[in-house]
Amino acid sequence: MATEDKILGVVNAVGLERDDQEFRNFNLTVGIKIKTDKKISYTEGEKLIKQLQKNLMGKNIELEPVAVPCPICGKTFNSEQGMKQHQRLQHKEDEKPKKKRTRKKKTATNKKSASKSKSKKK
Repeated sequence: MATEDKILGVVNAVGLERDDQEFRNFNLTVGIKIKTDKKISYTEGEKLIKQLQKNLMGKNIELEPVAVPCPICGKTFNSEQGMKQHQRLQHKEDEKPKKKRTRKKKTATNKKSASKSKSKKK
């Protein structure tokens, strides 16, 4: 296929189901929505399927598990949101205290210069 003949696809669904025959195995399904400038015929669709089968079927793939570690205790979670919820619930006291904004205290010299500037304005 030439570069202008390429068809773009968008992954629009990902699913996971337990395999009926083997309890410890899972079937991952990926739905792809094809985007084309022109309509494709059924024959062209079959060619796409054959191309995907040729490129993907029977190939061994390696996926890394998602692991988001808690920066405080090191426990890992499946998502950033899960880790943040854990931090909020389990490490309330362990979080670094937020810095409070402090006002600069007026010293005697600052008070005098402040009152001088007020009197000059009058």
